[in-house]
Amino acid sequence: MEVGELLEDCLRAANAPKSEREEVPESVRLKYRCCRESLCAELDSLLQEAVEMKWPFVPEKWQYKQSISSKDKTNLNDLINKHVHQLLDLLRTSIMAQEAQTSLAIVFLVDRFLYWSDESGRLLKITKLLHKQHPDTPIAPQLVIRQARVFLNSGKLQKAESILSSLIYKNGTTGCWVYNSDSDKVLVQAVSVQVRGMVLQKLGLWLQAAELIWASLVGYYSLPQPDKKGIGTSLGLLANILVSMNDEDFHAFKTNPDINFASLLGNAGSHRLLSAAQAAKMAVVYSQYTSLYVLTNVVC
Repeated sequence: MEVGELLEDCLRAANAPKSEREEVPESVRLKYRCCRESLCAELDSLLQEAVEMKWPFVPEKWQYKQSISSKDKTNLNDLINKHVHQLLDLLRTSIMAQEAQTSLAIVFLVDRFLYWSDESGRLLKITKLLHKQHPDTPIAPQLVIRQARVFLNSGKLQKAESILSSLIYKNGTTGCWVYNSDSDKVLVQAVSVQVRGMVLQKLGLWLQAAELIWASLVGYYSLPQPDKKGIGTSLGLLANILVSMNDEDFHAFKTNPDINFASLLGNAGSHRLLSAAQAAKMAVVYSQYTSLYVLTNVVC
């Protein structure tokens, strides 16, 4: 069965009339338990950590490490791709068994993979239905920001801005999600500011976009273990913005007293295009374990 068909089955289960979900047959509970127990150890551990709200975004092994071993270089998308049918089958059975916390944890795990597979639309519909039926069940900040990204990509910039502003001004809070540390809130704010910068980039407001992307970099670098994935993404965005902005905006940006331009880009900061090239080179270094590494390297 194709991923789209499996998602449609999950959507139907989530959309079932309330009367059909009041009593959960023992056969459904048994099937759910069998699906859960069939997960490999690595996936089962990830799912349990997602249920326990260990992180606001599903982390890559290399993302927060200084020294990378060969085992750390594999992206989670590869693991999810290998087991996506199994995970979606578990999602369907968990919805039917009214195991809402497990259901939303699975959605959290498969979110990034399905975003790159262009299936976020159906997954977010499932998320909304589960939230409506189980309003006290936590939804990961990654899923909230995913909705903003989807709005951004479809040109619904006001809706994207509304979601991001709420996260920024509420100090990274998302309903009843429980943060393990203040640094997790900083991370959510950094990602929200980054995506908000992308909204302004789409509007052609290059100076304001650059300032927000810079603010996101400050957030990523301020974490106890700097977020290499976030830093690489923001540097790539900054490179594109610097190429697009005019020299007047560039001068205003690099002379902003709140921005220590030379601390990041060094001597390259004297010229707009040199600064863009330096930011792109640094983005490649920070993003070398992502699937887009070779493409980015070629462009740089």
